[in-house]
Amino acid sequence: MNRRNLLGLSTIAAMGFALLSGNALAQQAGPTMHKYLSRAVITPEGIKNFQKQKPTALKVGIAKFAESVGGKLESWYFDFAHHIGWAIIDYPDDVSAAAAAMTVQAAGFATITLTPLITAEEADKAFEKSAVTRPPQLQ
Repeated sequence: MNRRNLLGLSTIAAMGFALLSGNALAQQAGPTMHKYLSRAVITPEGIKNFQKQKPTALKVGIAKFAESVGGKLESWYFDFAHHIGWAIIDYPDDVSAAAAAMTVQAAGFATITLTPLITAEEADKAFEKSAVTRPPQLQ
């Protein structure tokens, strides 16, 4: 095969890749993860548990737990003044995030609140979209 034919084939292959639908590219890239801010108010029982399990061990446990429902722990902090654990966790979807929150609530060591997070770029898109959207009262 000469150089011209090889170049032509590589151009066609590149164009074919560029024409893949957004869904096909998303499937190749893997699942989209969504960020959540987790606020865990540690109960008195949870505070007593720190005498047995250090906060660093808890952080490792949180990471393993998040992975068990398809998530990934990005960061974890302990607010010692108010006995609150703060985490940013990526979950594949709301159902996985809800399952994690329900499991932690049921254990009784903390009361969990999850807040979905978006990037600044996603917030830009949301504000652009809201500028052309009318509220329900004006529909």
